[in-house]
This record gives sequence, C-alpha cells and structure tokens, in this order.
Amino acid sequence: MADRVDLDLRYLLLMLRPWPPLLILLLACSRSADRTTAGAAACGLASLAGPTALLGQFSLPDQTLASPPRHLPEKLVVRLVAGPAYPAIVGRSDSLWVIGVEGALPAKVKPGFGVLVLDRSGKALGTMLYEGTSVEGAPQIGTVSVGNTTVPLIGIQLDPARIEDPRCPFFPDSVIQ
Repeated sequence: MADRVDLDLRYLLLMLRPWPPLLILLLACSRSADRTTAGAAACGLASLAGPTALLGQFSLPDQTLASPPRHLPEKLVVRLVAGPAYPAIVGRSDSLWVIGVEGALPAKVKPGFGVLVLDRSGKALGTMLYEGTSVEGAPQIGTVSVGNTTVPLIGIQLDPARIEDPRCPFFPDSVIQ
C-alpha cells in the first residue's frame, strides 16, 4: 500500500512540475499590478512585430504618401526599430521635410531610411527609423538626419491599430514634452 501511495504522490508532483514556470510566464506577459501598462514581454514582442507590419502596409493601395504632407508639427518622435525613441525637430528644405533626430543612436546601428506615420485623419504620429534599404517604389518625401548621416524619408497614412498595441505606443508624447 505504501508503494502505491508513493507512486501516486510522485505522479502528482510530476504533473505539477510545469505549472510554476508557466504561471511565471503568464504573469510576465500580462498587465502590471497598476493595470496601466502592458508587461515588458508583450511590449517587446510588439516592438518587433509592429515595424514589420508597418512595412507590409506599403503593399496596400492608397496608404503610401505620394507627396509630402502640407503640415507637420515642430517636433516628432523618432523610434528606432526594436530600440529607443528619440525627440526630433521637423523642418523643410524646399518642398521636402527634414527630420533631425536629437541624440546619438547605438554605435552599431546604421540607419537606412525613415517612415513618417500619419493616422487616417492626417495627424503625424511619428517616424520609424529602419536599417537597410527603403521600400521599393515608395516616393521620397524628405530626409531623416541622424548625426552625420542623412537617410531618405518615405511616408504612410493608416489606421495605427493595424501596427501598434495601444498599451505600447511607438511614438509616446512624453519623449517630446
């Protein structure tokens, strides 16, 4: 009888073994205790998936900006893909926009192009800064200046819910305030 109880106890302990790590993972990916921000893991995933989804939006009709928008705010947030957000100053050069990033990028980052993101009403949300080559066929609407480097700026107008988790904004206003 003791062997049977010992066997049952070992079975129960073996079945319960995966639950603590699973519970920890669930808690790490859920909202924080104050319920105002998402867990760091969820925002981390959003910071990778959102910029990829943003590039995919260029294949949809009537979203790519064919010409520079008429008006932009004096300051915008520039977000490095899967990286930090920076304040930026906005200006014009002829008919094109110039977005000047304040601050230095990490040493190994080589910016390739920026994407100005507008919501459906035409309000500028910010600029996503990518490494690599620009989206083929997207018209240049300006430049992004980072230190001694200047890269092309293209633009898109879309519903931000397609690319961004509202609990983890790409372009937080707190960066430019």
